[in-house]
Amino acid sequence: MHQIIPVAATTGGTPQVDTPSHIVAWPPVIGYAELSVLLGRTVGTLQADRIRRPESLPPASTPPGSRTPRWITSDVLDWLRSYREQRSQPPAAAESTPTRGRGRPTKREQIERRRAAQAAEGGV
Repeated sequence: MHQIIPVAATTGGTPQVDTPSHIVAWPPVIGYAELSVLLGRTVGTLQADRIRRPESLPPASTPPGSRTPRWITSDVLDWLRSYREQRSQPPAAAESTPTRGRGRPTKREQIERRRAAQAAEGGV
């Protein structure tokens, strides 16, 4: 998998960050090919999603005179961070009452409800 690092300021055309060969330095603006690597989708899927489901992609910019959308790398990373999964919390001890499942109540549940209703009315 690629590791993303920002491109440092350059002096004389050479970046000042010493990057190993397995780390990719992303440009500030990317196209479909780079976005497909970041999102793990094919370019064709991204192009189709841009028309069918634009909410499934980060916001794009289309420069004047260009047909191809471009994405600002920092915006894409911020968009990805907004969908970060939260770690699940252990179930709270206060939730001791079981939730009823779908479908018809069991015979036992029906009998318990009937007895509770009779007890509430002052019956047997």
